[in-house]
Amino acid sequence: MDLWSFMGAAAATGLGGFDPGPALIGAAALGSGIPPRQVLGFGALLISGTAVCGIALTALVGSHLSQVDWHALLRDGATAAWIELAVGVGLLVYATHRLVRRPHGGGTSTRRTPSATGLYLTALGFVGIVVFDVPFEIFVAAAGDQPRWLVGAGWILWALISQLPLALLLVAIMAKRYTAMVRIVTVAQKRLGPLAHLLLGTALGLVGLFLTVDAVRFFAIGRFLID
Repeated sequence: MDLWSFMGAAAATGLGGFDPGPALIGAAALGSGIPPRQVLGFGALLISGTAVCGIALTALVGSHLSQVDWHALLRDGATAAWIELAVGVGLLVYATHRLVRRPHGGGTSTRRTPSATGLYLTALGFVGIVVFDVPFEIFVAAAGDQPRWLVGAGWILWALISQLPLALLLVAIMAKRYTAMVRIVTVAQKRLGPLAHLLLGTALGLVGLFLTVDAVRFFAIGRFLID
């Protein structure tokens, strides 16, 4: 994979791991009176931690993952169909749970804003769970056979794109122009949060339905929808 293809893969998978949640947490923290420097530390820890975690996992297992024939593994027989069925049903259950659960901010209850210490623990929590994101794992495999300097650049780009709202909030804080951004984020959360919640739940449900139908079709006639 050449330089531009690799960085394009970093951007695409980073977009796949896009998460506005930390930016909302940072904006809420600023609105609650937590000092801007603490929010800067929160954002820097989360973004840099994500990149470092990706670099470390790439060094540990990336070269092995890059040699796996994923197409053969995922399209080969009943084992693949059972895996696909399990993932599909899991996504359907999760999507149903999301759709029936009331999104945060949609009701009258208030969300507790974390303390400064809680912010750092929250950042570490986000870094810890990112390894379970499929786009993160895909890029670990893609980066496995690249030179170290390119792996580092790719993961920095991945972390920045996946946390773009948080990165913009950090820039606004450093420029001392975060008040307007906090207001925008808060308003957007209230107005668009329920719609985004619905769209994400629907999208996950459709993916789960496709995977389930694909697996059931294999069990019925011995062929996947997409070979």
